[in-house]
Amino acid sequence: MAMIDAPPGPQLIGEEVAETPPLPIHHEPAGSPWRRRLLWLGVSVVVVLIGLQLTAGFPEKWVIDIGHWFESVENWILENDDTSWIFVNVLTPLKNGVNALFDNLVLVLNRLTWFGFLTTAVAISGALAGWRMAIVAGVGFAVMGLLGLWEESVETLALVLVAVAIALLIGVPLGIWAGRHDRVERILRPILDGMQTIPAFSYLIPLVLLFSIGTTTALIATVIFALPPAVRLTSLGVRGVPATTLEVAGAYGATGRQTLRKVQLPLAKPSIMLGVNQTIMMALGMVVIAAVVGFQGLGRQVYNALQSLNVGEALNAGLAIVAMAIVLDRVSYAWSQRSRTKRGRSGFTAFGRSFSSRTMWLLAAVASVAGVVIGRQVLRQQAWPEQWTFSVADPANAAVDWITRTFGDLTSAISDAMIRYALDPIRDLLLGVPWWMVCGGAALLAWVASRRLRLALMSFLCLAAIGFLGMWDIAMDTLSQVIVAVVLSVLVAIPLGILAAQHDAFQRFSKPALDAMQTMPAFVYLVPVIALFNVGRVPGVIAAMVYALPPCIRLTDLGIRQVPHDSVEASLAYGATRRQLLRRVQLPLARPSILLGINQTIMMVLSVVIIAGLIGGGGLGLEVIKGLAHDEIARGMIGGICILLLAIVIDRITQAFGMASRTMRGPVGTGGMWWTRVRALVQRPEVNGAEGKEDG
Repeated sequence: MAMIDAPPGPQLIGEEVAETPPLPIHHEPAGSPWRRRLLWLGVSVVVVLIGLQLTAGFPEKWVIDIGHWFESVENWILENDDTSWIFVNVLTPLKNGVNALFDNLVLVLNRLTWFGFLTTAVAISGALAGWRMAIVAGVGFAVMGLLGLWEESVETLALVLVAVAIALLIGVPLGIWAGRHDRVERILRPILDGMQTIPAFSYLIPLVLLFSIGTTTALIATVIFALPPAVRLTSLGVRGVPATTLEVAGAYGATGRQTLRKVQLPLAKPSIMLGVNQTIMMALGMVVIAAVVGFQGLGRQVYNALQSLNVGEALNAGLAIVAMAIVLDRVSYAWSQRSRTKRGRSGFTAFGRSFSSRTMWLLAAVASVAGVVIGRQVLRQQAWPEQWTFSVADPANAAVDWITRTFGDLTSAISDAMIRYALDPIRDLLLGVPWWMVCGGAALLAWVASRRLRLALMSFLCLAAIGFLGMWDIAMDTLSQVIVAVVLSVLVAIPLGILAAQHDAFQRFSKPALDAMQTMPAFVYLVPVIALFNVGRVPGVIAAMVYALPPCIRLTDLGIRQVPHDSVEASLAYGATRRQLLRRVQLPLARPSILLGINQTIMMVLSVVIIAGLIGGGGLGLEVIKGLAHDEIARGMIGGICILLLAIVIDRITQAFGMASRTMRGPVGTGGMWWTRVRALVQRPEVNGAEGKEDG
């Protein structure tokens, strides 16, 4: 029994004053968590060793052939696409309308001329978000022209604008409906979960089956991928209106429509605007994947460079995509922030003067018209002048050639080691044990993470369904690549996140690099990695690792910075060293944020590993690619379904591990709200005044 002395003090006993005696405190010996962990590890090793002695893999006799069903559907579509009412009255008019809308928008943007387009973009950005964002827009769009990719950039921008407009026209009303009705929210939640969880690459197969190759397929896939944030953030904003505010509106006799229009929507505007921002960014993230189904634009440049292993051309197009992403992201976010903080007639400030909103829009209209007139009547040049272009392709290719010659032996050794000591052993282990052990292991992880039988059962059944569909071996290959890439990403990201949290200078230095890493399409990473490591699984793992680092770094940094100052000061007052403070206070309190970062890293790794099927990575991604390339729709559809099942299991288990005990009733990001938090926490963290307000 340990004893601690209470602070001495007088105590009145009758008429005498006596000192308070020491108070005995019982300290129960706390069991070491490592004993339990070692026990679990030992049991797991024994179970795996036993499993290796049993029949491995998934029994072929249990495989259900559903490919013939998809083939029959494909044959029916090919035979009836000119006569069936669903095509004649719905799908064909939809395809023609989408193509006409896109073609007309491209035509309008081109007829503005490059000078008129640039002037209009600067004017609109300035009116929406201030003069700083006008400069960002001007520089960003000028970079696209200087890189010699003006026409491709215009086509890409047209795709994004049309997709965003359609997504918002659908998503905002659905979000309002879901925000006002719990039943609608419950119905939409699993649908949106599936739309966000499945890698976008898998959307293409059924769309190609219905709309064939072309702009329509690319546009609809982009809308599907970009729709969930618009719905969820609108619903979140409507539901976030205080109940007391609604009660006051009702007490004053406001109808339901009046309450929505004058109370809920104005108060939900920041969340809705954040949804607009995220919809734009997710639509832009589809431009390279859209090239797989025949869309041109910047994505086609990257895709062609990937096929020819031209690092310079891929980097050239990737920089143009990054420039467009920065413009759309910064302007839309600054617009949402300005709508919250700058209101009134003199809400726009530039160069020390204030302008009303009406004046700014009038000036923007005049500048746009003047720019178009100058471009058409004075310059008389529709496309960007060729003499004003340059390319980073040749210097980039020269640099890659030098790196390959200099470090070729090193990269070959790294590739061989990764295959021999990581990828092959994990794949052999997953394939060497019976299927029910892998499914049971996933169910056990789900139970440990959530203590919910429903999640454990769902995890078991989803993985088992992959076996029944005949994709067990291929899915285990994909899973082994995901595991290796995630482990490497976490081992790099968490130390860097800790370093960023402890050193403001490193955070400021790393921020633009992380922005570029998150904005650059994953396809761009594949090209230089292939040049260094050749085709196969290793380039996919390394590209996935690079692409997935930013969210884990940022959320680790954010979680540590959000630890209450009182806790930090108390620890320092008790003599804790810097290492003890980090290990015993900051990391435990930052656990939910760090685990959310790991969740996002896993999902981003999965999306890139799927794409890596294009460069010999194998796995489920290769099945989808073969389905697209060889008209094997059934094969591609089954591969896409298995990707969805695997993604659901991984996402739900990692979300459950992100649950903060005693502070949350469910996993971090429960209900599929992970993208909301990633954007709100990662993109613009305002921690201790680290991010200042943008001025006009």
